[in-house]
Amino acid sequence: MPFESYSVDVTVSEDVPASTNLYISPIGNGRLSGTQFYGGIQTQADGNTRSDPRLQRIGPGFLMSMWGERSLDAIRPSQGGFFQSSGHEGNFVSVRRPYAWNKGKYTYRVVKMDKQMVDGKPATWVGAFVYCHEKNENIFVGALRFKGENLVLERKIASFIEIYGSRKPVDQIPKLVVTFGNLKVNGEALTAPAVEAIYPEGVPDYAEAKAGEKSVVIEVGKPVENRVKRKVQLIGG
Repeated sequence: MPFESYSVDVTVSEDVPASTNLYISPIGNGRLSGTQFYGGIQTQADGNTRSDPRLQRIGPGFLMSMWGERSLDAIRPSQGGFFQSSGHEGNFVSVRRPYAWNKGKYTYRVVKMDKQMVDGKPATWVGAFVYCHEKNENIFVGALRFKGENLVLERKIASFIEIYGSRKPVDQIPKLVVTFGNLKVNGEALTAPAVEAIYPEGVPDYAEAKAGEKSVVIEVGKPVENRVKRKVQLIGG
């Protein structure tokens, strides 16, 4: 069916120091009509503005990125927000919004917005929003311009939790629980999702994902001894 919106609830159990370089990505790898994108919550975001092209550290915030594009015309930052256009992880554009988030429940949502003709071909703006349940506050992160008119969301979507940046001692990994749940497509809850946990080779085993009640619960910071399976079916399949 044509894409209108997709949303995921995220609950973070603990306040996280910005120095941990934590990225919680409820949409860690999605595709709209073949265009890869992701978005989430970060402890140390960076970006620039049109008036100041220098890359700036902006601290805790939200972001959405899209691959296969470098044009600044495909970026619509929020008021007071930042953006990035780079090739250091493959060509991508991104919107970033500073926000002093802490523990609590959030809903990360991507929404189809207005259409635009670009060189005679249709394109569609997709906006990212984060709703903070504790503050009853809806934050516009920004929007990116996807190629095509009738966008289709692919069936397989990843979520992930990452300690990014330079290698750190494992005792500096934050201890917290992150819960993903309440997935909705076009405002309708998914009735029978299938969920697989993937633990990449070569990554310290300090995370464990388990099936919750209509959710996936990830415990971060506790060592997992003698892990054998790198792919585990949690729900359905």
